[in-house]
Amino acid sequence: MIELQAHGVGKAYIPGVWVVREISIRLGAGEALAIVGPNGVGKSTLLKLLCGLSEPTSGQVVLSLFGRRYRPQECLWWAIGVVAPFVQLYGEFTPWELLRMSMRLRGLRWQSEEAGWLLQQLGLEAVASRRIAVLSSGMQQRVRIALAYLHQPFVLALDEVTVTLDAAGIAAVEQLVRWHRERGGIVLAATNSEHERHWSSKVLELPGGSCL
Repeated sequence: MIELQAHGVGKAYIPGVWVVREISIRLGAGEALAIVGPNGVGKSTLLKLLCGLSEPTSGQVVLSLFGRRYRPQECLWWAIGVVAPFVQLYGEFTPWELLRMSMRLRGLRWQSEEAGWLLQQLGLEAVASRRIAVLSSGMQQRVRIALAYLHQPFVLALDEVTVTLDAAGIAAVEQLVRWHRERGGIVLAATNSEHERHWSSKVLELPGGSCL
């Protein structure tokens, strides 16, 4: 059983000035949540709270995995994959080298066949041995997606994931999201893209916080 719950979650970087407040959600295996709303209403902040990249000022987030309960911060390195603009890439590495280093840092076994398959699915096979610094912004985004997905996380957190992608890249991400949900994973997407909203089973509109 996989379940992600947020209970009354809020974040105030300045005391009394809330970016998001009193957000409660419940997501089970195979579900996807689109967090939508105008720029500046806290979509990225809420995504960070849900995936453990930021501590809530109020409330709590709990990720339940097969009978064990975790704070997302406790299992971020192995249970969660994140694609976001703030995820920096090492330009001197190739995509292949960076994927291998990522698995090693997570303490996980390197799986060359799976890595090759993922690079192929994301259209990175032809540039797998090129330095990341010379790749286009769209190709670099595909590398971020590969890094987030290779270790097969239970939760996939996407922040404006398709904004720099062309039609082929968007189709590749949609397929990965579908595969992730079919194997029982949870997807979180901070977005204003209609196609990303279309991928989702639930929609949370900020700042009102109504979940549809």
